[in-house]
Amino acid sequence: MSSKNELDTVQVLDAFGELIAAVATLAAQVPAKTFSAIPGGIRPTEEATEKYETVVYRFRDQAGPPYRVLYAFFVDSLEAFEAGRIFDAVPPLLQAIERLVDLHKEEKVSFNSAEQNRIREFQQRLEKILPEASKPEVDLPTPETY
Repeated sequence: MSSKNELDTVQVLDAFGELIAAVATLAAQVPAKTFSAIPGGIRPTEEATEKYETVVYRFRDQAGPPYRVLYAFFVDSLEAFEAGRIFDAVPPLLQAIERLVDLHKEEKVSFNSAEQNRIREFQQRLEKILPEASKPEVDLPTPETY
């Protein structure tokens, strides 16, 4: 049985959503014709960085055993986000999504249909941030298969 303070699947997905929203907001500041790293990056505001950190560290403190493997991906994304390397903040989040799918396949966690659709939307949203991505790096199966 999980502790009352541990995150459930909805809260885990909410944390993902918050991180993706922060990355998307920062990515919106990148000029449309940018295809590689921006020298010096685009620095997020101090408030945006603090909010991102809060989500990551709250996740660390409250994630149950199956979700703890995601923390390292979140930290990698946080470090890139803080440095203004927006394109480097996306791959760790895509890797975390891939790991979530694996956890579901391994039956360590269970996502209902709506949650599976939400995970797919997260993946699609992140892929749109990467301008050079013509083919997704993470090839997730259709939601019906997991």
